[in-house]
Amino acid sequence: MRILLLLLLFANLGFFAYHHFLGEADGAAAQIAALQISPEKIVPVGVETVSSVAPGAVSASAPAAPAVPTAQSAPKNCAEWGPFAGSEVARADAALTALALPGGAQRRVTEVDGYWVHMPPQKTKSDVERKMGELKALGVAEFFVVTDAGPWRNALSLGLFKNEDAAKAELERLRALGVRSATVTRRERFLKQVVFVVGDPAAATLTRLAELQKDFPAAEIKTGGCPVSAPAKS
Repeated sequence: MRILLLLLLFANLGFFAYHHFLGEADGAAAQIAALQISPEKIVPVGVETVSSVAPGAVSASAPAAPAVPTAQSAPKNCAEWGPFAGSEVARADAALTALALPGGAQRRVTEVDGYWVHMPPQKTKSDVERKMGELKALGVAEFFVVTDAGPWRNALSLGLFKNEDAAKAELERLRALGVRSATVTRRERFLKQVVFVVGDPAAATLTRLAELQKDFPAAEIKTGGCPVSAPAKS
């Protein structure tokens, strides 16, 4: 009887030990399986696949390409009015401004050799005033006094001309009026000429320019290709 009880006791102990250690092994295996990282389930943080981005998101966030400005086309044909020199430049400029031409007009300035009709420099201011009075008394209205520093200071300018013949003709006219001390001097690059240029003029613009000819008989209107170099703004 005692031997039978001991056998049952050892049997129970063996059964208990078997289930206890086997259960821990199965639990540990299950925990290890749960903690194992599956490579196929790895997704890098912060990286999106193409399919995960909503359609149109890339194009919406990308900055738009800056618009390329279209360069204003240069005029193909031009009308040139001139040339003008001296006080005639301001008069012609005012006449063009009054016309209010579409697009306005531009200037082309050139320096040419000229012939200057003038009276010699005066020594004092009182001498200048006396000569001015004499010119006005003789009916000479267009003249000015040179005020720039230099050898020509206090000279009285009576006209600027492109060619010698025109200058001599003016000198003869002045002498006929009684101006005795006037003379003609050739000056290099002394005369500034201005030509007004209108780009792609309409027929109405040419008509209005032609109407100005009665006030500027020496000026000419020429049409054709535009100057190669850009003229200065009027």
